[in-house]
Amino acid sequence: MRAFLLFLLLLALLALVCSRGWRPPDRYDPWAPLDLRAPPDLFLHYKLGRLGADPRACRATLAQAGARFEPLPDRRGPGACGWTDAVRLRGTGEALLAHPAVVTCPLAASLVLLDRQVLQPAARELYGGPVARIDHVGGYACRNLYGRAAAPLSHHARAAAIDLTGFALADGRRLRIADDWNGQGRAAAFLHRVHNRACEVVGMVLGPDYNLEHHSHFHVEATGWGYCR
Repeated sequence: MRAFLLFLLLLALLALVCSRGWRPPDRYDPWAPLDLRAPPDLFLHYKLGRLGADPRACRATLAQAGARFEPLPDRRGPGACGWTDAVRLRGTGEALLAHPAVVTCPLAASLVLLDRQVLQPAARELYGGPVARIDHVGGYACRNLYGRAAAPLSHHARAAAIDLTGFALADGRRLRIADDWNGQGRAAAFLHRVHNRACEVVGMVLGPDYNLEHHSHFHVEATGWGYCR
């Protein structure tokens, strides 16, 4: 009985506080708008998931972070391929993409976070300078998994995945996953750190240790709750 009365008292206190306009800081509020410039919080993946249901808010979030992008009209076909709420992403606000990529807006937001929270800190710590360019082999591609006729449709066919192949530093050095992943120097340390920390800010990352098909790239998706292999 005492526990129930205490529970009612706490509810009444919470209702009183909220009625006077108080709200928790954004990092403790799962319903607060996502700020891609802020450090990740406990509700990051939930907030990223909400962006998929609100295209206007997603594009505003990208713009606030300084990302370079162009909204695209929805596309249907061929077949089950196409995209909804996609952008042509040119830069994250920190680094440029080697060439524009068609990705869903939530995936673009995830790439902004990956660059700001993982790539740039790792590059500055290990190399003393920033990442200037993100190399990739495309986002949208109308194909099945691994290009096999009998396989399910790839997430690339919905612009919901992108394959990153390496990174160029501001001093001109290039770090390539195909060449440097299995090395012993700073390049390998950088790539492994990026892979290991990526799922703090994106939904899924599959790298060279996942299977042979990923030996040359990081497969990145926005959806999921932090799965790195």
